[in-house]
Amino acid sequence: MARIGQKQHRARLWIKLPIVPMNSATPELPDAQHAADQIDRWMKEHAVFALLMEHSDNACSALRQFATINCNHGQHNVAIDALLAALALMPTDVTAWRELATDYQLSGRDELAEASALRALAIDPDHATTWLQYASLAYRLQRIDDAEAAYLRALSGDASLGDAHLGLGVLYLGSRRPEQAIMHLQYALSWGGIDAVTHLCLGQAFYMAGRFCESADALTIANGFVPLEGVTLRLYARARTFASMLDGDIQGAITRYPTLAGQETEPLDEVLRTAFALFSAYGMHEAAATVGRLRLEGQPDDPVQRYLLDAVGGQTHDRAPAAYVEAHFNEFAEGFDSKLVDILGYKVPQQLADMIASCRPTLATILDLGCGTGLAAEPLGRFGARLTGIDLSEKMLAIATRRNAYHDLIKADVVSYLADSPRSFDLVFAADLLIYLGRLDELIGLIACALPPGGFFAASIEGAGHGDFTLLSSGRFAHSETYFETCAAKDFEIVCKENSELRLEAGRPALGTLYVLRRRARPSTENGQLTTATNHQ
Repeated sequence: MARIGQKQHRARLWIKLPIVPMNSATPELPDAQHAADQIDRWMKEHAVFALLMEHSDNACSALRQFATINCNHGQHNVAIDALLAALALMPTDVTAWRELATDYQLSGRDELAEASALRALAIDPDHATTWLQYASLAYRLQRIDDAEAAYLRALSGDASLGDAHLGLGVLYLGSRRPEQAIMHLQYALSWGGIDAVTHLCLGQAFYMAGRFCESADALTIANGFVPLEGVTLRLYARARTFASMLDGDIQGAITRYPTLAGQETEPLDEVLRTAFALFSAYGMHEAAATVGRLRLEGQPDDPVQRYLLDAVGGQTHDRAPAAYVEAHFNEFAEGFDSKLVDILGYKVPQQLADMIASCRPTLATILDLGCGTGLAAEPLGRFGARLTGIDLSEKMLAIATRRNAYHDLIKADVVSYLADSPRSFDLVFAADLLIYLGRLDELIGLIACALPPGGFFAASIEGAGHGDFTLLSSGRFAHSETYFETCAAKDFEIVCKENSELRLEAGRPALGTLYVLRRRARPSTENGQLTTATNHQ
């Protein structure tokens, strides 16, 4: 899909996009006789319409004017009937289709409005404001890709359409693409969109991009139109506070925060926790470390803060400590699914399951390592297998239990469980598990022991820019493909491998690789000779 790049200016944008196929809702035009009967009736009942018919060049023009008068008086049904009658007489009247789309939209019939706009675009595919109207309708109908394409098509016809830039800015904001949102919201301002809504959206987009001073400035301007309150006031107070922290004035920022937030003041530790998380995510490591040490002074036994402070400070670990993993996921269990899937766009379990299905449509037993709240249960359900889940977090397991999809749920460290369990599985599934382990050789060896020859191991890794593995400031580990494949080479062969955007991280895609591996046949001795154990599944 075509998109406006960061370096493009406001010159005319030539983007060729196909007209989106018409949906199932289509306005029904009356036949010519019915339209003629309506015209006769309206001429008798409405003197203004009779006058329009007398002075117009043709009936279609009179019907459009009659529709406009009724629309202005809130009589949308009469306006719609008049436009349908005009189109019955002249189906290629593009102006009537555009006005029909508007009247349907004003009467709350968005699908019919969309269909009417598309009919207009089929006649005149270069009309920018009709693309803008269609884009807004597609967005309201939650067809985000269609809306994005239509907004861009509108701007290709008229780059000065401030409402199209505003619409794209809001769309990108909702899709958590803050830098793109900022660009279009600033374009909207340059084309005359100086209002509270645009500045509120811009303030939120700057905040999501980690540009806290600019966020606070935009929200200050919005406050000049409409006083900030509730969520927007909390956002402003955080943005101004975080900007001061980044300037090195940590204590001053903490002192001023209650005055900035007023009745929306949050507990100080919550503000500091958020500051640490955002500074870490955006690579502001010095400020993050300062805030992290401050939090740790108040809670010296906090395993989450201690480990994350190590991560920000560049200290090395072979794996995330069990105490950190348990405490971290217990804290975020409620609301975890919504944040990961709806906000961060996480689809790894579904993607891995699709890859596995291309290799083996049915399985008898599956082990879901680090199952968490059970996000993988539904995509793995297609295999009809007995499903076992392992996780360290009791609260995550409690949510997984509610799904009624697992036959067994076990609270345990995955390495300890694999080392002690004699059970064998057809598939070991590890979506977003390896990111909490640095060294992988021991785990992969234990997984191999839990699989028969021909059994499958499916996993995701987050990509490392250098070395075998790296502890990121997020507390997760990134691994190189070479390292993962080297650890697996002794016992596994690669069946399927795909690069993927794992989730959003600080508004940017976290890139990684998805693997489906197959357990090699085990060497064995029989009658003193070396043979190969085969898979008879």
